[in-house]
Amino acid sequence: MTKIIIPFLIAMVISLTGNAQTQTLTIQITNVKDAEGHVRIAIYNSEKDYMKKSFMVKSAKAAKGTVEVVVENLPAGIYGISVMHDANSNEKMDSNLIGMPKEGFGFSNNAKGSFGPPGFEKTKMDFNTSKEISIALTYL
Repeated sequence: MTKIIIPFLIAMVISLTGNAQTQTLTIQITNVKDAEGHVRIAIYNSEKDYMKKSFMVKSAKAAKGTVEVVVENLPAGIYGISVMHDANSNEKMDSNLIGMPKEGFGFSNNAKGSFGPPGFEKTKMDFNTSKEISIALTYL
């Protein structure tokens, strides 16, 4: 019985992974103020989880000007992306006493929010083929 099940399971896994189409997303983060800390990227795959629970996170050492982050093996889908310049590498967005961000931030589609981050609708992008996007950081 085991001799029948194991080849069947192997064939099933190969067939499932063969159909899963993944691509590469290259993100150019521009307007990075300095080389302190890291640039952190959060990728969200649903409106429900947007800005709460990320689907995937990536980070890179900060560099003044432009930082490139490559996300490999990203399945096709609809995604919203947030980026922050975590200058002190504490893995959170620091804010002042009234809640204004003290570190640089940006969103896919270079979407802007009013009195908070833009909604998922403004940031979402249809990702079904390898592509390169650019996100400009804003510092307040």
